Amino acid sequence: MDGEINMDWSKAKNILIIAFIITNIFLAYVLINSRTSNVPMAGDDFIKDVKGFLLEKNIKVAVDIPKDIPSLPPFRIKYEIYNSQNIANRFLGKNYSTETIKGNIYYINKNEKVTVVNSNEIIYENHNTDSIYNNLTSKKAENLSREFIKDKGFLEEDYKLSIINYEDNIYYIEYTKVIDEFYFEKSYMRFTISSTGINKFERYWIDSAEQDESATMTVMSAPRALLKLLTMEEAYGKTIEEISICYYLDPEKHIGASDPSNTKGGKTTPAWRVIFDDGTKIFLEDN
Repeated sequence: MDGEINMDWSKAKNILIIAFIITNIFLAYVLINSRTSNVPMAGDDFIKDVKGFLLEKNIKVAVDIPKDIPSLPPFRIKYEIYNSQNIANRFLGKNYSTETIKGNIYYINKNEKVTVVNSNEIIYENHNTDSIYNNLTSKKAENLSREFIKDKGFLEEDYKLSIINYEDNIYYIEYTKVIDEFYFEKSYMRFTISSTGINKFERYWIDSAEQDESATMTVMSAPRALLKLLTMEEAYGKTIEEISICYYLDPEKHIGASDPSNTKGGKTTPAWRVIFDDGTKIFLEDN
């Protein structure tokens, strides 16, 4: 009996592998043809076909797919660098103790603690268990996060609300750095907020961005970019709620950093930014 189960499972795995290979071959064929054929890669017929392909993977599109094909210059960015004690004083005042956890120094004052990871990522936690807000709405949670940003002395005009998601009585809010009306990824201020207040705050932020005026990059069309989702299982069964162009730097992929948060900066290039109904993001690059 065990042998039959193992044999059936082996057959199932082989079928899945073959299906995945066929999907990849199909995607490669479509992408290669899109570069060489005269079929418009942002036309209505092509967009209709793309939506049909996505539906086969149960990926729904709840927004208009952009038809423009932008040409934009790349940027070279630098991340903010923080002094741990300055951050501790800013978040906790001057009455705190210290504790080393997994190589990071945490500054602790009662229920609150804060640390700086790799000099460029702030992680703050508040373990208060007393309920403060009985009827916490998304607007109230957003206001709390903005007040927190202002109270901690961070700029108020260099970010934009990127994601707000609600699950199990907890709001997950994310802000992203904005320059010239474009989102710059990866940068974030992330909040976890519940009836007990702000439970967690993380900041990984861009300090400066210098435009490379000598170069211009033409981004692939959004419909063609969305075809890449056909091989991304993390997108299956979800609904696309936003598609926009952004500037994107993935330190692990582009720079080879083993710890992405340890990156001090690099070259960021245009990409399509796809937001799903569960608050997850996928970035689609022309490579």
